[in-house]
Amino acid sequence: MSENNYKELDIMNPDVESEDPENMDSPQPSDSKKKRKRSRKKNIITAVVLLLMLAIVAGLGYMAFGPQKDDSVLLEDSIKAEIGQLDGKTNQEIEEALNAVVEEGSMAISINMNPVFLNGDAEGTLKIENSPANHYGQRVIITLDDTGEEIYDSGYMPVNSHIQSDKLSVHLDKGEYVATATFTAYDEESQIEVGQAAAKIQISILN
Repeated sequence: MSENNYKELDIMNPDVESEDPENMDSPQPSDSKKKRKRSRKKNIITAVVLLLMLAIVAGLGYMAFGPQKDDSVLLEDSIKAEIGQLDGKTNQEIEEALNAVVEEGSMAISINMNPVFLNGDAEGTLKIENSPANHYGQRVIITLDDTGEEIYDSGYMPVNSHIQSDKLSVHLDKGEYVATATFTAYDEESQIEVGQAAAKIQISILN
């Protein structure tokens, strides 16, 4: 207890005689006061621990239940296709594609049946296209037939988009590889998967 507080208590009690503060012995705290101080310290420590625990729980709760990206957002984030049809088409081929009619529930698929890569790390002539006549977005996954290993993912391809060339996601040594390109169709509004189609291709790695 500070000297000022001690003086104040004396003033508030008229029965206690005033003494010269310089000649007074320092007041010794009683056992009950010591106990109260220890109790306050314990309470403070307990409160701090509880606050830390609450902060940790709140952080874990946000990580588990906070805003999460849904599948549609993840698909949109993976778009690398370019809008429009494949380069090198004649005007007649472009017009025919625009005038083509694909029935609802069906899907036209287009990919180079023999993409060529200069080496295992270079871009190759994949020529994947989601026709403007289609009703669905697409995603193309290429896997090796002998191992089932995924070697390419096109990401989401909106209707009327294409990937002219791209790198594989896995390094392949020189040689010929038989693979399967699986086309997954997605509703363009909800981006819910609605079906699949597949095509056999042969990949050539020149060096």
